[in-house]
Amino acid sequence: MAPQWLSCSTAVFLLLVHITPVVTQSCGGTHGIPGIPGTHGPNGQDGPAGQKGDPGEAEQPVRGQKGLLGLEGPPGRPGLKGDVGLTGPPGDPGLRGEKGRPFNPSNQEKPFFSYKRVMSHIPEVDTVINFNRQILPELEERFQGESLTNGTFTCVVGGIYFFSYHISAKSRVCLELMKGSDSQMTLCDTSEGYLVTSGSAVLQLETGDTVSLQVTRYNNIVTVQSSTSHTFTGFLIFANGESL
Repeated sequence: MAPQWLSCSTAVFLLLVHITPVVTQSCGGTHGIPGIPGTHGPNGQDGPAGQKGDPGEAEQPVRGQKGLLGLEGPPGRPGLKGDVGLTGPPGDPGLRGEKGRPFNPSNQEKPFFSYKRVMSHIPEVDTVINFNRQILPELEERFQGESLTNGTFTCVVGGIYFFSYHISAKSRVCLELMKGSDSQMTLCDTSEGYLVTSGSAVLQLETGDTVSLQVTRYNNIVTVQSSTSHTFTGFLIFANGESL
């Protein structure tokens, strides 16, 4: 009898064990502990392309108000020199000039001279050479030029003048062409024996200026009474404001 009772009791107990969780769940038991998250699954495949959207509305940019003028910046560095430009067109002709005065050779100034030195003594150092005789004294008075004062020419017509000289000397000679008290040029020449040296220059003169030829300490010029190798000549090339 006892084993049969135990078998029935055991069966009922096992049946209650299986039924109890079901009843507990249906009657509202406590939640269980969350499980550990699983690993990430593989990436899914790309879905199909969507439909083309509607075009957006065209927007106009909004322009703000003009700002205030900024401060002036420092000057920049000079740029490179540009290329030479093309030749411009010729300008308009100028106004016609006034009619010139008629030329009359009989009333023209004759600013020129041509003199020689005929003296037996040697000029002193740093003094003017005295050219004391005209080369062509037989010319008519209207063709004769200006006179020299102790070898010095005084300008009466301002302009551009040409001057030249010839001097005979021995061994060595140095001469200075003077404008007033200023030396315009110094010319020297040397030789084992006698020599004839010459020089010339163009000077601009104003009325009242003087021109002369002056010796230096090298002045071994020849002093022969009949010598005509010491000459001094000058003439006007063109006057101030007009040419001759």
